Amino acid sequence: MTKHFAAVLVFALFSSLVLMRAQQFPWWERLLQHYGGKNDQTPVSSMKMGNHMQMSLKGASQPGDEQRAKQIVFMAGEVVAHYADVNRALQEGYKPFHPTGKMGEEVHYTNYRYARLEQKGVIYKQPGSILYKRTPEGMKAIGVMYTAPQNSTPEELNAIAPLSIATWHRHVDFCGGPRNLPLDEQFGQHALFGPQGSIHTEEACNQAHGLWIPVVFGWMTHVYPTAKSSDEIWAGMEMRMEANTDAKRL
Repeated sequence: MTKHFAAVLVFALFSSLVLMRAQQFPWWERLLQHYGGKNDQTPVSSMKMGNHMQMSLKGASQPGDEQRAKQIVFMAGEVVAHYADVNRALQEGYKPFHPTGKMGEEVHYTNYRYARLEQKGVIYKQPGSILYKRTPEGMKAIGVMYTAPQNSTPEELNAIAPLSIATWHRHVDFCGGPRNLPLDEQFGQHALFGPQGSIHTEEACNQAHGLWIPVVFGWMTHVYPTAKSSDEIWAGMEMRMEANTDAKRL
């Protein structure tokens, strides 16, 4: 009986310590750390865009790239037309990802089941995320986002959308802040932690007692089928980096 009681007590203490440690950071940061990459190294030719975004560099043009790109844009256009009414997207399981409520913001509406399926293979007419812009008239469908695993090779990304045309990106070097910090220290342009935070190295994150996440999500590429130029259709280096960072909507 004594041994049993001692074992139960040890287990309870251990569970309490684990729980206390887990509660130091929001659950979603723990989840990102668990599923994220262990470092930001990649075989994909890329460059940093700011401190927290990694962008693929253009690859050499290959036969058929232009035609493949046109087909992807056409299918993305069908998606945008189908989900022109944001209520249809909501009815079919797409949910807004961290909207700020600011006019002009771009909001990802994500269907997490479709997003998981994309990790095994992209279905162009059923993307994991649809991109909406907040306008005075309401949410306007403007594009789609296709994704790939964070450890994808150049060949795997190229098979989804040609690297000579599409620009892929990953969110990297994220330092999550303890959950008891004021929101302005975790989110926003002057934050210490978070997706726009001034901390972007593991050493600095550890010194600040943050939660280091080298790669937050997988590779992503945006397609804006109604844009006028190729650079705008495939987003490129002109991507807005400040959208979807408001913790108050988690």
